Amino acid sequence: MSDELWLWLLDRGWRVVTVRPDRRRYRDIPGSWATILIDSDPVSREQVLAKAIEEAEFRPTVGTRDTR
Repeated sequence: MSDELWLWLLDRGWRVVTVRPDRRRYRDIPGSWATILIDSDPVSREQVLAKAIEEAEFRPTVGTRDTR
């Protein structure tokens, strides 16, 4: 992943999880969509990211049920 893409993602709220205990709920995008996003040109990133988020699934958290 390029630095430029990472900065673009940071501008949209993406973060590295570093806080424990972390009470936020995260969604994982499928690996195939991550690859498409990395390979996409800057013009189509918003659309690719939106589709990737549509396919995302909530990440299970320790001690909680999946309440989707």
